[in-house]
Amino acid sequence: MKHILTILFLTLSLCVFSQEILLQQNVKADTIRPSKGPNLKNFTYGYIGLGFPFYTNEAINYTKPGLSSMFDIGVRYKRKITNYFALGLHLGIGSTAYKIKQKEPKAFPVSAVNDKEKFQISTLTGSAFIRINVGRRGNYIGNYLDLGAYGGWNFQKKYKTVNKNEEGEKVRESTTKLKYVENFSYGILGRIGINRYALSAGYRLSDIFKSSYALPELPRLIVGVEVGLFK
Repeated sequence: MKHILTILFLTLSLCVFSQEILLQQNVKADTIRPSKGPNLKNFTYGYIGLGFPFYTNEAINYTKPGLSSMFDIGVRYKRKITNYFALGLHLGIGSTAYKIKQKEPKAFPVSAVNDKEKFQISTLTGSAFIRINVGRRGNYIGNYLDLGAYGGWNFQKKYKTVNKNEEGEKVRESTTKLKYVENFSYGILGRIGINRYALSAGYRLSDIFKSSYALPELPRLIVGVEVGLFK
């Protein structure tokens, strides 16, 4: 009987001890504060964007407004500093199509009039920005203003034309590795955002065409919209 009572006592003691450890572990786990989220210390998210080039000098406007466009996709990292201030980094790929007007007299880039004609520049871009948060929020992006600068590598440079021949067939010509297009670009950027949606603007400070070729510049300003890929 004594042996049975001793075994029972030890069993109960172990159960109580085990319960106490489990309770301590659960409480400890519950006190760990999360650090990753839209309005927490660290947040990484993807985005897609669509933009349209605009001329700031109408005297040399030779691209088709509304038809020229830029599509980009990438990922951003935001580091929260205070409730109203954050720092961010970005890496993305964008492709910009500058469609050229086909009206006589025509001088750029050649005098010949084509059915369709465009420059297509694809760029690997990185940027750094500061984010100013506006208004109170929970754990979501909320309203914000981004200001920053970017730099990019123009890894693909194409000039394309499309024409119909005498048989009505479409003839497409494409010239790549354009020597008169710069390899790198840089500029400034801004965004006004409401949660996952943002109105964006980028102004290119660098030239697309090398100065030695004396070609008029393509639009420096691109205005567009972005959608964040997060819940």
